[in-house]
Amino acid sequence: MKQLILLLLPILLLAQTPFILTGVKKVYPMVEINTKKVPQSYKQDLVNKLLKMTKKLHIDTTGYSTRPLVIQITTSTVGDTLVYKSSLIMGEEMRRLDDDEEIFAITYQMSDVIEPDNLKEELYESVDFLLEQFTDQYIEDNQ
Repeated sequence: MKQLILLLLPILLLAQTPFILTGVKKVYPMVEINTKKVPQSYKQDLVNKLLKMTKKLHIDTTGYSTRPLVIQITTSTVGDTLVYKSSLIMGEEMRRLDDDEEIFAITYQMSDVIEPDNLKEELYESVDFLLEQFTDQYIEDNQ
């Protein structure tokens, strides 16, 4: 086991995340705003950002896919400070190797936490950052 870790360590250090984005050709885009602190009116703008990114990468978003790609917005409190967390998450149905059980697994996840002065502007910048990170890794993984 130690040898396997030593073998994989250089690869993991070069990767942008521990996830692999090769072969992702179709996703189901979604936006979930799971807080009353963020207006639901932001949802369409965030969907448009997600669709623009998938179009640029030639990822099909038509119809339904069992592979959702989700922008999720939540809030939490750190001490007395309200922070906003934006996440980009992809999941898909998988089969476990050991018991062949079908499960739903997170196959990509990146998050950003902000304490905004200007909620809309900084939240959109946070989401743009996540989409850029995904784009860079997708291009690198699919070269």
